[in-house]
Formats: sequence, structure tokens, C-alpha cells
Amino acid sequence: MNWLDSPVWLCSLVRKVRRPVIGIMARPRVSEGVLIGKQGPVLMKYLVTAKRLHTLACVFDPHEVDVSRQRLTGYVLDASAHRDNPQVQKVDLPIPMVIYDQLLSRRYENAKDVSKVRAFLKTRAHVFNDGYFDKWEVYQWLSVHPQFRPVLPKTELLTSAAPLRRLLHEYPTVFVKPIHGSLGLGIVKITRVEGGYEAVLRTKEGNSDEGVFASAQDVYNHFRKRWQASRHIAQQGLNLYAVGGRPVDVRVIMQKNGEGQWQSTKIFVRMAGSGEFISNLTTGGEAMPLSQLGKSDKNIKIARIKRDIRQLVSEVPVAIEQGAARTLGEMGIDIGLCESGRPQIIEVNSKPWKTPETVNGSTELVELSFERPIRFALHLAHGTDVKGGAKS
Repeated sequence: MNWLDSPVWLCSLVRKVRRPVIGIMARPRVSEGVLIGKQGPVLMKYLVTAKRLHTLACVFDPHEVDVSRQRLTGYVLDASAHRDNPQVQKVDLPIPMVIYDQLLSRRYENAKDVSKVRAFLKTRAHVFNDGYFDKWEVYQWLSVHPQFRPVLPKTELLTSAAPLRRLLHEYPTVFVKPIHGSLGLGIVKITRVEGGYEAVLRTKEGNSDEGVFASAQDVYNHFRKRWQASRHIAQQGLNLYAVGGRPVDVRVIMQKNGEGQWQSTKIFVRMAGSGEFISNLTTGGEAMPLSQLGKSDKNIKIARIKRDIRQLVSEVPVAIEQGAARTLGEMGIDIGLCESGRPQIIEVNSKPWKTPETVNGSTELVELSFERPIRFALHLAHGTDVKGGAKS
């Protein structure tokens, strides 16, 4: 047996550093001691960051939780591995005091067996960033606050052709989005053109030109099966600032720090790929510092934009957390830069994707984006009892 398997060693380490074990719930895949797959480097970064902060993090799959034993099997850093070539070791642990939810699949987290485990873990640990938001919920949570109404694109739940007809009568472009969609997939852009309305659907293969339709009802009829299979919203299209015909938006990563306070960690521009109408990085979009916009357009006022964005996003996380009624530690807020100069809230994501390395951005901010969730987990642990439940 490897010495790292020993619960005695683990308990000794936790006592020595006087820090709790932090659970990171995900779907880890391991090959030859290395976390692999798209999320592998991200999960490894959290383990390394936790070690740097003198605490122990464990990545685990909810399927590896033994409810009857109230223990789980997961992966921690192998202390015997070289620091330049970190590896993981499988261990058996009690349920951690705090669990950071990094499950990135709605289908997986909502599976019956996984849902049962997640419900159990909430009775034994302080879980944060549990679950996803849906786009209609976010709109409702924000629109009840008067200060956000002027910066929210008009949005309606698409229950029939009527909401689509109303929005298309008022705005030259309307987007229809699945409320649980991600990566920009399933979005339909509808634009008023001569002779009717042009509709373009975003699929895994790229943009699909669905044609020109005489009326909003015809557009609805064309997509009826898709839109009735799952809930969608219809949303006012914004006249976004563009560079070379490529629309841009701004992603703001908001995170709680070690005192449990919301702070902006990263602000960067996402530029849509050539010919794309969404700026998602997975569809050919390009990330760059906000200051880069000032180099391409001398008329744009970067300092004013930063000020307006920071002012806008400072209140969003509190409103979202209040509406969601659960503990959150981070979120991604997508801000549209309209040609009018006024920022608009496009979307809020509960699990923003972070990369452990950067080409154009700041290495220090990358480090901070991984550090803050660990520090917030430690903050939560100070308010938990030995069983993991929150103190009264």
C-alpha cells in the first residue's frame, strides 16, 4: 500500500496544517497518474493551488461516494511525485467539510443516481456553486431590481409565436435561445430583411442558414419542434460594438475571496470568429485584454468602459445569489458593448470556464482565478462543524 493511501497520514497532514480537506466534485479521468481530458488540467491546477495554500484538495466523482460508509474515493496530489510533474493518487476519505461543485454536464448532474448523491452531500458538507442557472431564471432574478431593468435586453419566455411576433415588431434582430443551452449551440438569430425575416441556427457544425420567412408565425412554425422540445427564450438583439464586422462582448469573472466578499477577478474581451454571430471561444472566438480594443479604435474610451462595467457588475452577484437561494462562489457575467456606449447584461453563467494557462492575458490573474475558490472554500470551512454541517 502506498503511504499516501493511509488515512493516518491524511489526518496527520490536516492536523499539521490546521486546514480542512476541500472536495472538488467533478468527473475526473486518470491515466498513469495524470488527470486527463478537457477538464483534467483545470482540476490538476486546483490540486496544485490548494497545496500552495497549505491545504489538501480532493477531486472526486459523485459515483465514488459511499453513502452508507459516509466516505468517498477520490484523487489527491501524490506527494512522492516531482513538483514539475505533478501526479495524483487515489485515496479513501471522509466526506469533506466543503465541496466545490465543478460538474460541467447538466445531464450528468441531473441523473437520478447522481442527484441522490448530491442531495446527500448537501446534508454533510457545505456545497457551493451547485447546479446551473437557466437564462429565464437569471432574467427574472435581475429584472425585479429596478437598477438592472435598463441594462437587460427585453426577454420573453417563448411559449407560442406571440412573444416572437412582439419582439420582432419592436426590434430588427431577435435571438431565440434554449434556457439550458451552452457554447452558443441551438441559438437562432432572426433578422428583419426585405421580404420577411431571415433565420440562422447555430449548430455544432456551424451556422445553418434556415432561410427567409414571410412572418414571425412562419419562423415559429419552422422551429416549432425544436422550441417545444425544451424551453426557450426570445431576446432583443443588441447592436453590439464590432471590430472588422466581428461582434465583441466582455466576460467578467466574479469570485468570492477568502472573506466571502465578491470581487472581479478577470475582465476580458471575447471577439466572435469570422462569420459568427456569437463570441463563444469554442466557436472560433478570440479572447483579448480589454485594452486591446483601444489599440484598434482610438475613439473608444477604455477607462470609461472599465468604470461602467465594474459599476454594473458590482451588484449583479448579490442579486443572482439571492434569487438562486444557494451559496455561490463564482460566476461569469457577459456584458454587451453596445454602439450607444451603454453596457448591457447578456448572460450570467454559474460555472465559467477557466484555463490554467494564458497567451494574451495576465498570468497573475489566472493564478488568482484558481486561488480564490480555494480561499473561499477555506472561509466556508471556518463556519462548519466536524460533521460538515453549517453551524447554527
